[in-house]
Amino acid sequence: MKNFIFLLLGMILFFSVSFATTNLLVYDQMALVSSNAVIKNGNNSFMIPTTNGAMPESLVTSSSVSYKYHAAESYSLDYFLKRFLDTTVQFQFTDNSTTIVKNVRILSSDPIIIQTIDGGKVYFSPSGQFIFPSLPQIDSQNYFLVSTNASSLSYSYLTNGIGWKAYYTLNVDNGSMNGEIELWNKTDTTFKDFNLAFLSGIPFTSNTSQPQMAKTFAAAYAPSPSMPQVQSVEGYKIYNYGKVDELDSNNAIFLPLFSKNVKLVKLNIVYNPSQNLTNAVQVAKIDHDFAIPAGMVSLYTTKDGMTYFLGQTNITDTASMVSLDLQYGQNFDLSAKQVETQRTMVTKDLYGYTYQITAVNSSSNNQSLWIYISIPTDAIVTSTPTNIQFERPSTTQIRFRVDLKPNSEEVFTYGLQTSY
Repeated sequence: MKNFIFLLLGMILFFSVSFATTNLLVYDQMALVSSNAVIKNGNNSFMIPTTNGAMPESLVTSSSVSYKYHAAESYSLDYFLKRFLDTTVQFQFTDNSTTIVKNVRILSSDPIIIQTIDGGKVYFSPSGQFIFPSLPQIDSQNYFLVSTNASSLSYSYLTNGIGWKAYYTLNVDNGSMNGEIELWNKTDTTFKDFNLAFLSGIPFTSNTSQPQMAKTFAAAYAPSPSMPQVQSVEGYKIYNYGKVDELDSNNAIFLPLFSKNVKLVKLNIVYNPSQNLTNAVQVAKIDHDFAIPAGMVSLYTTKDGMTYFLGQTNITDTASMVSLDLQYGQNFDLSAKQVETQRTMVTKDLYGYTYQITAVNSSSNNQSLWIYISIPTDAIVTSTPTNIQFERPSTTQIRFRVDLKPNSEEVFTYGLQTSY
C-alpha cells in the first residue's frame, strides 16, 4: 500500500493555492481527499480530521512527518470495561429470580473476569450486569495527529465509503442522450464547498495487483454546464466537475454530466440462430465524439406524445469516437433459424457444410434483420446467397442483412469449409 500512496505525491502540485480548499477525487468505491486546511495542534503538530472510512496508511503530506491515527471512540461495554479496568465498580449478579449487587474489581475485559471486594471470589463471564460509577470521556473524532516542524501542511488520504456511478437516458427516436452521476457518501463526514473530480476505470489496489493509480491530480476547476473537462492520466480518464456545494454524511446527490445528441441507428439482430426460431434483439448503435464513463443506460421512445421505457443496459468506460451497441430488448416480430442441411468430407481433415437460414417478419411493416453467426477461425466461406447482403467483419464471425416485406419470410443457404 505504501507504494500505492507514493504514486500520489504529485498531488502536492495541487496544493500551491493560498486559500483553504478541499478536493475530492472519487473512484468507483473510494475517494482521495486532499486539502491545505489543517488545524495546528501545537508548536510541532497538526490535527487532520478524517472520515471514519480513512485508510490510515494512505496519508501523504507536503513535508516529512511522523503521525498517529486516532479512530473515533464510541460508548460500548468493551470501552467501559477497558476504561474501568483494575478499578472497583458494582455488579448486579443474577441467579434465577434473585439479584445481588456487590462491589467488584474488573481483572480482565476479554474475557470478562471480575473479583468481589468482599470475599475475593473470582468470576469468569458472570451472569448479570455492570453498574459503572461515571461516564468516561470519549474522543468521537477520526483524525491524524501529525508531528512536523513545518509551519504549514497540505495533505491527502484515501477513504472508503465514497463513490460514484453514472446513469444515462437515451431517446432512440432522436438520439438525445443525457448523463448524470450519483455521488454517494457513506462516511460520517459532510463535505461543503469542495472541488469534485471523478475517475473512470478501476485501479488495482494492494488486495489485487500492483497499484496503477493516477500520479497527479492537478486540474483547473470550473463549473461544467454541458460536459466536465476530461484529461487522461496514466491511462485513466479524470472528469473535472468543478465546485459542489455540499455532500452530506450518509447521503447521496445526483449531478448532471451532459446533454447531447448522438448519431444513432436502430438494428434488429439475431445472434447464432438455432434450429428453432430465435427472436431478434433490438440494438441501438450510437456514435459519439466524447468519452463516456461506465454506467447504466435507460432507453426510451416517444410515440403520439407518450414516452415509453424500452429497457436498460450497462456500458463500460468508452473512449470518444468508439461505437456503442446497446441491447435493450427483443423484437418478437422478427426471428430466424438455422439448420445444417449437408455435410461432406472434402479431405481427411477438411469438411464442407451447407446451412439453410429462414428469416421471418411477422409484422405489417417492412423490416430489416441482421443475422450474426460465429464461425471457426480457419473457416472458409464457400458460398453465399446472391440476393442477401453478406459481410465477414472478423475471422470468427459472419453476418447477413435480410430486408423483409410485411408478413413474409426469406430462405437462403450458405456454405463453409472447416477442419472442425
